[in-house]
Amino acid sequence: MRTRTGIWRDILFYTAVWTVLGLFSFAEWLASSSSRPVHRPWPAALESTMLDYYTTGIATPIYVWLVRRFPIIAPRIGRTLLLYAVVMAACVVLKWVVYTPLDHALIHRNYSFLYLLVNDSFGVVLSQVIFVALLIAIEGYRAARQAEVRASSLEAQLSSAQLDALRSQLDPHFLFNTLNGISTLMHRDVRAADTMLSRLSDMLRLTLDSTSAQEVPLRAELETTRLYLDIMDARFGDQLSWRFDVGDALLDERVPSFLLQPLVENVVRHGVHESSRRTTIRVSAEAAGDALVLSIADDGRGLPPDAGLIEGIGLRNTRRRLAELYGAAARLEVTNRDGGGTEVIVSIPRRVGLVAT
Repeated sequence: MRTRTGIWRDILFYTAVWTVLGLFSFAEWLASSSSRPVHRPWPAALESTMLDYYTTGIATPIYVWLVRRFPIIAPRIGRTLLLYAVVMAACVVLKWVVYTPLDHALIHRNYSFLYLLVNDSFGVVLSQVIFVALLIAIEGYRAARQAEVRASSLEAQLSSAQLDALRSQLDPHFLFNTLNGISTLMHRDVRAADTMLSRLSDMLRLTLDSTSAQEVPLRAELETTRLYLDIMDARFGDQLSWRFDVGDALLDERVPSFLLQPLVENVVRHGVHESSRRTTIRVSAEAAGDALVLSIADDGRGLPPDAGLIEGIGLRNTRRRLAELYGAAARLEVTNRDGGGTEVIVSIPRRVGLVAT
């Protein structure tokens, strides 16, 4: 939604555009009148010219809406151009409806609406075409600038997500418990200890070596999450179990990088270590029309009753990244499950084989 300042800035800008077009037309009249006799003084000509262009410009909001809502792009160029022609024709009629009584009152000419519509519409159409072409150029530049700002913002947020993920892995308490578990296993099961050390190394390597892509295949995101949960197994043992319910057909779906791991970590941090009972985490994915729905559910204690959800850095950053990537098409909800525990649901548009950079 545009701010009041932005709206007034647009009004002043487009008023200036129509003023310049009117003055340019008046300058042409002055140049042509210098070589031939004229029947009216230049102040009257200037008044008539500016009234002509300002009444053409009253349809500016319609033109702006048209260019923004229906850009001239494939594969609908023909239909879009036809729509432009119909709208411009309607705006020509609107122009003369407004102009005719003002012309009678201010300039005291007695041209009828029908006379003006038939005889003077060519110049109006030409002005419309020039103005719409200028609008298309302005909107193209504005869209390019917005895309540049959006890409810069997404790059900064991905960098922050990468650093947050690395920081969570380097958390002294996390490393102490993981390495302590590995040390304990060394005396009982050297192979298991070696496996856990390898998982820790893989987890840190994935975090450090991850690319700058905003989206990755779901299979890659699940692999990062699996490595994290493998490490958590060393810490919690029988207190934690987990499973992935994701069909093979969805593994190539594109999802935001570092989406699942912070959400799963939130469950581990606030659920598993607070209770001695066994907690099961289930990560699932399903297609719902044009949306991909991801779920992280657990059977722990759930949210406190009658208490609002206080979102930490992980949830806040995830919401911001989803909004930047997908706008209103994305959804993130955290709720209590009927059977106990909590569930985080993320819904994003389906993108198969596309990479956002």
